[in-house]
Amino acid sequence: MNILILRLSSMGDIILTQPICAILQKHFAGCQIDYVCKEEFKELPEMFAPPVHPLVYEKTLKFHLWLSKRKYDLILDLHNKFSTFLLMLFLRAPRKVHYSKKRGLRCDIVKGNKKLKIDSTVELYASALKKLGINEPWSYPRLQVTELPNSAPAKHNNALSGEIKIAVFPGANHFTKRYPAANWIQLINSNPQYDFTLFGSQADEELCKFITPKCSTNCRNKCSTLTLQELLTELIAYNLIISGDTGPMHLAATLNKPQIAIFGGTHPRLGFRPLNDKAIILCAELPCQPCSLHGKEKCPLNHFNCMNAISPALLSSAIKKALEG
Repeated sequence: MNILILRLSSMGDIILTQPICAILQKHFAGCQIDYVCKEEFKELPEMFAPPVHPLVYEKTLKFHLWLSKRKYDLILDLHNKFSTFLLMLFLRAPRKVHYSKKRGLRCDIVKGNKKLKIDSTVELYASALKKLGINEPWSYPRLQVTELPNSAPAKHNNALSGEIKIAVFPGANHFTKRYPAANWIQLINSNPQYDFTLFGSQADEELCKFITPKCSTNCRNKCSTLTLQELLTELIAYNLIISGDTGPMHLAATLNKPQIAIFGGTHPRLGFRPLNDKAIILCAELPCQPCSLHGKEKCPLNHFNCMNAISPALLSSAIKKALEG
C-alpha cells in the first residue's frame, strides 16, 4: 500500500505528525509512506521511528504534475492550507482525507476563553485517521538517534568548566516567543556551576552572537553549525534543554530528557505543549495570554509581561528542579 502525507512545515508541526505515521505503519503493515515537506525539513521524516520517505515540496507546476503521476492508495493532508488544497486537487487516490485544524476553537482560546484547551496537536492530526475508521491510541513523538561519525567524543568534549551541560535555544520566529536576551545573559552569568551552549538556526545567529560575549566562560555558541540529525545526536550529551515554544522544543521532547519550555505570547492550551513527562512548562498565566496562535512581532499591549514575569531567578529555580528530577 502506498500512502502520501502532506505537511510542508514547520519543524515542530512535522515532528508532531510522527505518531500518525507510526499508527499508519502499524495498521497497514508493509506500507510505503512518502512525506511532502519543504527542503529545510526533509531530514525529519527520515528521522521518524520508523522512518518515512521525504519528497521535497516545490511551488511549481512541474512538481505538481510530477507528483500527480505517482500512484497512491491513500493521501492525508496534515497541513490543511491553500498550498496543500491545491496539491490535493492535482492528486488522485481512492481515499483522500484532511485533518481538522479546529480553527474556531483556537480562535476562541486566543480571544480569552480560559475554559477551552487542546491537549495536543497530535490529537487533531488523529482526526484524519478517525475518518478512515482508525481509532488507535497515539504515543508521544519519537525520532531515531543515529550515532554519527565523530559524535561519540562529544559526550566528553562538550564540557567547558563543569559537569552539568545545559543546551539553550534562545531564538524563535516571532518576538513574543523569545525570552529576552538580557535575561539569558543574567541567567548564564548567575549560574557559573553549569556549562551552557547556545543552539539555533541561521535566523538565530545574530542573537546568539550578541549573548555569548556578554557571558562568562561557561557559555559557548554552536548556533547554526549542525544538521538536524547532528543536533539531535548532540543533545543526548546534555543534562537539560531549555527553549521557548519552538520547533527545537518539540525536537528536545522526543529525547525524553529533562527540559524547560518557556511560553510567552502563546500558551500550552493551544495544543503545542512539549510531549515529554520530564518537561517543566513556565508560563505567567496572564489574562492577556495567549495573544496569538503562533506569536507576534511585538507585544500588543506594549508591556511584554508574559516573558518579563519569568525572571532569571525563577528560571534558575526551574533548572534546579529539572536537574533534581
